[in-house]
Amino acid sequence: MQFTEQNKQALIAGLILGVAILVVLILVGFMFVLDEARSAQNETERLQTQIRQDRQNLSRIESFLEDDQTYRQVEEAFARVSARLPSDQDPFETFETLRGYFEGTAVTFTRIEPRSSENRGRYTEYPFTIRGSARYHEFGQLVNLIECDPNRLMHVTNFRLQNSERRPSLHPMEVGIVTFSFN
Repeated sequence: MQFTEQNKQALIAGLILGVAILVVLILVGFMFVLDEARSAQNETERLQTQIRQDRQNLSRIESFLEDDQTYRQVEEAFARVSARLPSDQDPFETFETLRGYFEGTAVTFTRIEPRSSENRGRYTEYPFTIRGSARYHEFGQLVNLIECDPNRLMHVTNFRLQNSERRPSLHPMEVGIVTFSFN
């Protein structure tokens, strides 16, 4: 079988076209593989950085655990906070504590209103609203006593102190406080 000139040219054109397509496919494949290799290298570098950071954190934790004095200090701090955050809420105890603060500061109260508790995961908040009247200095003392209670962790969340037209030195007040307990 003999090839005519036209068949030879068609065969050469087909070979050239096939080689060109093969070269393009190889280049595209190489670029794809190269891009994948780059992203794999970036991911490897990111993971190596994360491993270094984790090792540093682990070494800090290990050194912390080896230091008995620091460990004891943290345990003592936890014990102090645990004592101020009991595992149950006793509203009568809270009321008695607040009543003692009112007597000690000469703040008069007309109402202590408990509100619904809120579970925050590790602890529960027990909010109260206190209404009454006080002078500025007495009011400040009351807020300070609530915030610095050595036996119970309490926090003043908000307050409102108004001026009274009838008695300018005695101001109607409303204080929102929260006590806490461990869950």
